[in-house]
Amino acid sequence: MRCLNALLLFLMTPLLAQAHVANHPSVHDTVAGVVQRLQQTLPADELKSISVEKVHAFLTEEERHILGSEHVTFRVNVPVNVYVFRKADMSEVVFWLGERGFEKTDLVAKTDNGDYEGWRKSLPAGEVGLGVNSLSGSGDHYFAVLEPQNEGDVLEVNQIYPGQYTTGTFKEEERIYVSWHEARLTGVPEALAGQTLFRGNENKRRSAKLTNVYQTTDFPATEKPDQVVLTWTGDPKTTQTVQWRTSTAVDNAALRYRVKKLAGSEAADRWIMVAANTSSLVSHNTINDPIIHRHVVNLIGLEPGTVYEYEVGDGSRIGWTEPVEFTTAPAKDAPFKFIYMGDAQNGLDTWGKLAHQSYAAEPDAAFYIMAGDLINRGNERDDWDTFFYNAEGIFNRKQLVPAIGNHEDQGDKGPWMYLELFNLPLNGPEGVTPERAYRFEYSNALFVVLDSNVAPADQVEWLDAQLAASDKLWKFAIYHHPAYSSGENRNNAEVRELWGSLFDKYHVDLALQGHDHAYLRTWPMKDEKPVATPAEGTIYIVSVSGTKMYDQGDYDYTEFGMTNVATYQVLDLKIDGHKLTYKAYDIDGKLRDEFVIEK
Repeated sequence: MRCLNALLLFLMTPLLAQAHVANHPSVHDTVAGVVQRLQQTLPADELKSISVEKVHAFLTEEERHILGSEHVTFRVNVPVNVYVFRKADMSEVVFWLGERGFEKTDLVAKTDNGDYEGWRKSLPAGEVGLGVNSLSGSGDHYFAVLEPQNEGDVLEVNQIYPGQYTTGTFKEEERIYVSWHEARLTGVPEALAGQTLFRGNENKRRSAKLTNVYQTTDFPATEKPDQVVLTWTGDPKTTQTVQWRTSTAVDNAALRYRVKKLAGSEAADRWIMVAANTSSLVSHNTINDPIIHRHVVNLIGLEPGTVYEYEVGDGSRIGWTEPVEFTTAPAKDAPFKFIYMGDAQNGLDTWGKLAHQSYAAEPDAAFYIMAGDLINRGNERDDWDTFFYNAEGIFNRKQLVPAIGNHEDQGDKGPWMYLELFNLPLNGPEGVTPERAYRFEYSNALFVVLDSNVAPADQVEWLDAQLAASDKLWKFAIYHHPAYSSGENRNNAEVRELWGSLFDKYHVDLALQGHDHAYLRTWPMKDEKPVATPAEGTIYIVSVSGTKMYDQGDYDYTEFGMTNVATYQVLDLKIDGHKLTYKAYDIDGKLRDEFVIEK
């Protein structure tokens, strides 16, 4: 995916979108165009403090039309009254409600996420288009209710775009969102009870965020390579992917590598040089560094269980970084450790201290797993720049295995910047964007990385196949939204039901999760009930590694929990004796939790 030039992809997106679904202008591209035009028109200090009112005045008529009617569209077969229920405590009343003649009613829908007020407009049969949630990016997404105008009409809703939106019945206990948010109706106006519910999508609530989006990064790119990160796109035994960045002044980049010379051995082998694939990453809201170059090399044909040293640079005689090492996975079953972290997201400088503490304490750990929400604003580059700066010296030596959190998956284009930054395996489920879910094996363990931001049902068949086909002793699942929450009202029923049943069927040992910013470890769980031993069920972990913290609920599935503690977890798999030792440490290196599984 990173093989394409990002700038060309940005310019081509409207054509690609129209090739799939005609007559639906891209909200994402419209917003990107506004961001770029504002950046070229206004000085930096005005951009940073621009108001919703000034943004609205800046929009062209065509942009207002797209943002006001093309966020989501569908067709109805009969005339309808459309009720848009927006969060009652939102300060911004999005412009298109008034412009298009929606009138505020006294109808209120109650949910466990708060009250939603109803705005109404009558529309004829045919296409219905609704606009973006806000221009400020604030507030939870609205949902809609569709009522036939004529008594006796049977309403049909079809040709929904984008396709992830769904309908239901406007009644108590019904979910109001199609995405990760579990909010449900607790009270509906009697006049609309039983009508058609058109669910919102919390992942799209910031699709048209146009205020507070302009930043200056503290770490702009230079000609010197930085943000060097190891990931895998192929077999960890024989491949290694390396990615890094420079300023646009560097068009040609390369990597050179060789087997590390052992003490007392003969002279090291000559360097093998490989040209990098270079692309542009465009982020016009990073006003002091809007375009950078990303460079990627995928090494193949490596020897298993081997230490390599490598350097990246521009291919010239002197333009190389200092050599660092990576190690390929063992050819046969062998003991290994890995480190797992939950959300970093906020306080990345403090998180960096925790990450470096983990690296200093466990220098022989094979790789790092992060269960989503690596940063807070997933499509804004200054956050990524801060993340990489605070991880400097770790991920260029230890492979990073990331999962997508909701903070990476923001806006109409989803986690596009995450997918540009990391090259990951392409072996995920059909129908799910490549690299959002994937699998790999390391020694005697299977790792399945899932994307809980998209429909869990779309990954069930693939997940079943991966678990069924594996003969590995240890099985791990990594994803963001927990099946068993540590916070109040944050359980993800579909994840628990659809994925949890497969974890039961094939005995997944550990589910490594994030999202809820309080530490939790369940009892071994099977059929959604605690069981006596890890041999009978799956242990679900929720971890946080950043500084944002939540309260914790009181649940019968909790064996151990704690709040206001950032941790990293060391999982030490010893092949002799079939033993897994799990230990969770805080930023001071204090042991906070531990258990052992033996098979």
